[in-house]
Amino acid sequence: MKPVEVRAQIAAGQTGPLYLLEGDDLQSRHDLAGEFTSLVDEGLQAFNVESFYANEAASAGARDQMIGAILSTARTLPMMAPRRVVVIHEAERLLSPKRSKEDEAADQPALDAAASGRKRRAPATSPVEELEAYIESPEPMTTLVFVAGPLDGNRRLVRLIRKRAAVVDCGSLESPQEAGAWIRKRLEKDELSIEPRALALLLDATGLGLGRIRAEVEKLVLYAAGESTVAERHVRDLVMPQSEPGEGPAVGMAIRDGDARRALQELAALLDAGVVPQPILGQIRWGAGQLRPAERVARALGLVLDIDLKMKTSAGNPRHLLERLVVELCGRERRA
Repeated sequence: MKPVEVRAQIAAGQTGPLYLLEGDDLQSRHDLAGEFTSLVDEGLQAFNVESFYANEAASAGARDQMIGAILSTARTLPMMAPRRVVVIHEAERLLSPKRSKEDEAADQPALDAAASGRKRRAPATSPVEELEAYIESPEPMTTLVFVAGPLDGNRRLVRLIRKRAAVVDCGSLESPQEAGAWIRKRLEKDELSIEPRALALLLDATGLGLGRIRAEVEKLVLYAAGESTVAERHVRDLVMPQSEPGEGPAVGMAIRDGDARRALQELAALLDAGVVPQPILGQIRWGAGQLRPAERVARALGLVLDIDLKMKTSAGNPRHLLERLVVELCGRERRA
């Protein structure tokens, strides 16, 4: 199911009882989930719209409690409204959680009973089983929306919800034409247009994955600040094709090539787009590992380790530390 189809259902007030919003674009999932609240008049939303955040359930016991609260809310009839809306964010934490030590400890009594030859008493219905039963037969006056990142398709609960719910792909665009329309609309917010050749080059690099397109467009908005048009040169300077042989991270590749100017531009674009410093340092470390001759690598990695320690101990502004490191690594490469 496409987001545009869901929006049409919301506008008509004719939504189903169960939705799964998934895909690799967090912003798209979040935006679409927020639109479900319009099913309820604003004055009645406090009584009929409820949000849960599954990342707050950090243990098996907490997940069980949250499932119980979700089901109790979903089964409550709406108050003075035709429909109740329940949204579960980060739903992957409920639908396909990683097994924790607490989960393993809960299984130990059963293992001990099996080892001793004793029969294990049949357990009571678990919260997960109750959730499965709800998915099989949802409350018709409630719209229950699961908003999820990557899911383990081998998990029973995931297979069930994908079978029973309206599954909405929030991670990809259908065609280059749709992607082009999305990019133009996004650029209009910053009073920018894009050259046809630049648009084609951008899509060649990103493909149709909305998460990658969004990230690259945000960088281009920053890079082209003060201009009216995103040009081909902007895309060539900033966007690295995914399918290019030998591809590496953009900052790291600039360091490998000894191009301090390009490396600083890539670094600034990432920081200005809100990327935290630690993953950027990982890109720099990659570039340091590519330096030649090989004898230079150990010293370069030592410099990276020193900056890592300084950032972790707050011994300087992270941006300034990273900029200095980039210049030093590129300078050493030029002198070699």
